[in-house]
Amino acid sequence: MSIATEVSTDHLWKHLEAICQWERYTGTPGEAQAVEYIARELSALGIDVKIHELDALISIPGKTSLDILGEPPEHIPAITAVFGASTGVAGVTGDAVYVGEALAPEGPVAGRIIVAERMLSPGRFYAFEQAGAIGQVYVNMGVAHEMTVSTIWGSPTPESVGRLPATPVVTLSREQGQGLIDLIKSKHEVQLRIHAQIDTRWRKTTMPVATIPPPSVSKEYVLVAGHIDSWQFGANDNGAGDTTLMELARVIHGRRNELKRGLRVAWWNGHSHGRFSGSTWYSDHMFEDLRSNCAAYLNIDQPGCRQCTIYRPFCTADISAWVKDAVSRLGGQETVPENPRKIADQSFWGVGIPSFSFLPVLPPEAPDLQKDHPEGGFPEYWHNPADTLDKMDKDLLTEHTRLYAGALLELCTAERFPLDPRSTADAIDQALVGLNERAGGAFDFGPAFNAAERFRKSAESMMEKAKAVDPEALNLAARRISHALNAVLYTQQGPFDHDPASGAQVLPGLSRVGDFLEAGPKTHEGRVLYTRLVRERNRACAALIEAARIAESV
Repeated sequence: MSIATEVSTDHLWKHLEAICQWERYTGTPGEAQAVEYIARELSALGIDVKIHELDALISIPGKTSLDILGEPPEHIPAITAVFGASTGVAGVTGDAVYVGEALAPEGPVAGRIIVAERMLSPGRFYAFEQAGAIGQVYVNMGVAHEMTVSTIWGSPTPESVGRLPATPVVTLSREQGQGLIDLIKSKHEVQLRIHAQIDTRWRKTTMPVATIPPPSVSKEYVLVAGHIDSWQFGANDNGAGDTTLMELARVIHGRRNELKRGLRVAWWNGHSHGRFSGSTWYSDHMFEDLRSNCAAYLNIDQPGCRQCTIYRPFCTADISAWVKDAVSRLGGQETVPENPRKIADQSFWGVGIPSFSFLPVLPPEAPDLQKDHPEGGFPEYWHNPADTLDKMDKDLLTEHTRLYAGALLELCTAERFPLDPRSTADAIDQALVGLNERAGGAFDFGPAFNAAERFRKSAESMMEKAKAVDPEALNLAARRISHALNAVLYTQQGPFDHDPASGAQVLPGLSRVGDFLEAGPKTHEGRVLYTRLVRERNRACAALIEAARIAESV
């Protein structure tokens, strides 16, 4: 019998209704009650659940407003963004400057309050703050969306704490903010005052992790997780993911005697209010266990909302062939998995873990599609109080959970785990060709091409004889190759730190060749960047040679 038939719509909906009775801000009683509910329900099934307690820097937004000064003055209730600065009673007052949809300053903004259109992003906020803006106002295209402005991934370290925001931010809906935009465009001078309250401090937080071991002595496991914290009651984001994880734990537990490797199910906290603090803590504190035993990581976020009918998978290259095949066979859709995206608690690239998400999204014609970034496929009520149970679709939630269940059972029972280093070789070759073309001879990628060629040949040879190789030996070699290459392919910081929370690139260290060219190879800045690029080339070559040696040893 297919495991898909064992997925229960009634169970999914029961748990979703229960979880959505609480506002689940990180480190608050509402989230704690949800944690206790999950642990209690799964423990009653005989599933082992451990509740981790951890300290994290958590930011929770409070009362915020924007005043347009003048005659007559206008007071606009608003929302702020987590990790923005609190203003105190006096507020922050300054002249407004309209910047439109610019992602970075295109003119002077120092000492002024910028007014921008479309949703904020941490990188956008940081660029304007670094240029001297004393406050920022974002007018969304539709409703106002809750956001964060921190570029720090997880809780800060001495090296990153200086990037914590120091200025306030306000978000307005289009209805609230269009008049302000029109006023600035029609007048030379408009003065604004921001009042923002944000409670940013270290909090003790709790995070449940369930373990379903295999009947054998194997310590190997697949990790599946989503975030338990939310904005307000967060039905789709991510109450739906939380109930999906509970149902996956139940049905896989029912098949536990079939497993060749275990399943570990985690409900991350601090996703929204700690900038992925929960998954980052787990990556840091379970590093050796993850490195030694975790076969793959599946993130589940926002399944089962109405109109959410297509999958947009993203993944590390090593598992991409299987992800494409799984969505086709189990989900009935032909897709091309995208490169990994720096969202959704992707905290394990540095550890080297093969990582993926099926990411259900709305199609372009969906009435609920978000107005700010419709290309993303998220709904307009994303990060908004309107994310409530009435936006959920029981049939789609069940359908998505069935895909996850079938995929996880395959991974937990596969004799030969579906990693293919040839796909990693393809991703590296494609990235190097693009970077080399961009450099136009200004930087020598030759050593990296040579190392990549050796790795490709070794990977092809390894996979050609895969059927004749002991499955455990093959699985271990493939996992070690992923550990060697994923940290270089997808991170700058490597295994023991976390990159800033900004856009992801393939070979991000070598991607700085663009900055090198912009600075000019003969300038001081260009020479500084050249030194960095040489070291990044060495890092890439060393990882490729190590991966080739692993493949050659099989």
